[in-house]
Amino acid sequence: MSDSVNFPTSQAVVVDWNEPHLQKLLQRVQSWQLDQRSGYASQAVRLFLGWNAPSSRPGMLVWRDANALVLQTTYPLPVGERVRIERPHVAQGIWGEVVQGRLGQRPGDAEQGIWIHWVRIHAQHD
Repeated sequence: MSDSVNFPTSQAVVVDWNEPHLQKLLQRVQSWQLDQRSGYASQAVRLFLGWNAPSSRPGMLVWRDANALVLQTTYPLPVGERVRIERPHVAQGIWGEVVQGRLGQRPGDAEQGIWIHWVRIHAQHD
């Protein structure tokens, strides 16, 4: 390899996907799955369906950034549902709206009835 090559390069890389060594590698990794829920410490939360709801249901906060979060529940939440999320020992709650939901896809999720929901954060309150 030449020492004059700077990476990353803007040059296109041509890949022969039918090359036997590459095919062998792709077959070995075919069953791998990315665990996108790792890297964030899950946290038990209480979900209030509707922002003024007086009662709550359990859930897990499995990922969060400034604009969205991912919840894990054992029940479905309808798209468009407004939720208030309260975390134990944290004074600040989160208000959001469910934008997507589906059954979990990890091994064991279906047997446990795990649902994954993406929530857009609207506001946080003290």
